[in-house]
Amino acid sequence: MSKDKIILGIDGGATKGHLALFDAGGKCIGVSASGPLNHEGMEGSFGELEEILKDYIYGALAKAGAAIGDVAYAVFGLGGVDTIAQHATISDIMRRIGLHDFHLCNDAYLGVAAGCPGGVGICAINGTGTSLAAVDHSGNSLQVAGIGYLTDDRGGGGWYGRETLSMVYNSLYKGAKQTILKDMIFSLLGIADKEVYIDTLTTALGEEKVNVHTFNRLLFEAAGKGDEAAIDILDRSAEHFAGSIAYMATNMDFPKDSILNVTYAGSVFMKEKVRVLPDLIGIRVRALLGERVVEYFTLDTPPVAGSILWAAQKAGFGFGMDTIKPALAEAGI
Repeated sequence: MSKDKIILGIDGGATKGHLALFDAGGKCIGVSASGPLNHEGMEGSFGELEEILKDYIYGALAKAGAAIGDVAYAVFGLGGVDTIAQHATISDIMRRIGLHDFHLCNDAYLGVAAGCPGGVGICAINGTGTSLAAVDHSGNSLQVAGIGYLTDDRGGGGWYGRETLSMVYNSLYKGAKQTILKDMIFSLLGIADKEVYIDTLTTALGEEKVNVHTFNRLLFEAAGKGDEAAIDILDRSAEHFAGSIAYMATNMDFPKDSILNVTYAGSVFMKEKVRVLPDLIGIRVRALLGERVVEYFTLDTPPVAGSILWAAQKAGFGFGMDTIKPALAEAGI
């Protein structure tokens, strides 16, 4: 591989994206942040994604004094790469942009490379949306969840907010378990009478005074205070994550006598100080996998590091995460 060649890595989700460029010596020669890079949240869908990616990639290359032909290998971890059809469509986009040696995957896979020792294990994403990805000891990969109600996703900021609001409604009108979340939401919205709960809530949402994600913070706060109704919601989410983890552990090449590494990533896992959800997931995983040794990590490396690691390996560049992580930190990611 020519010493003048470079590698390109992108991590793109529903909220933000990161791009990084490295040369063959392990030097970071460019980084860039972007807005959302998931076509599912774009009005123009794949067409809009193509325009954004082309401008994003060509702009970063130009700033680094490089051209598209200098890219030896590229790895893209993008939200919205959940099906064979989506993978094929976005791969065609990459080729039209001018890239031919690349690997495209769901962004959850980057958490395995960046957060699991040896790049083997499971990454559970819980951010704007949710999905899980695994890479086993034989190099096999598998994604579980990530397509909303079709895969019974019980995670992501919007899910927690919606469940919180409907649970409070059920406590008011359907005889469901009482919850301190009622008073928390009433206080937030200035509600004095339950009869105006829906009117006030829909008006606040419609006028964008609040959004659904506002309420997931209240959910975790209530769970931390021991509210049973809030804990019930988080336990249903824990069932989703634990079931997926257990399926991967038992149906892929993760030997029972080896440590199963699980990395948590995404804003919900990484920013919430209340640890009720991870604790509940651990309890459910133990119930499903018995005494099997599972080690949990919270991703402390930007996921784009995983894309650079894989790109370096594919390009035959002789550096690893011990070089990538400090280089990205120095570059401001």
